[in-house]
Amino acid sequence: MRIMLNDTPIQLATNCTVAELVQQQQLKTEGLAVAINNVVIAKQHWSKHQLQNNAQVQLFQIVTGG
Repeated sequence: MRIMLNDTPIQLATNCTVAELVQQQQLKTEGLAVAINNVVIAKQHWSKHQLQNNAQVQLFQIVTGG
């Protein structure tokens, strides 16, 4: 399966959920936001939301400070 991750094409071996993608990318989940095809996916739905072929996935790490 092929997706676009932050405008970079990547190939996934199998179908996976948003939670599995975040884990594969070795990202911290705290402060992380995920949008798929311009729709934000709530963190409580990551483990159930299956990625589809050619999905446009954007990962945003929220940074605080001043």
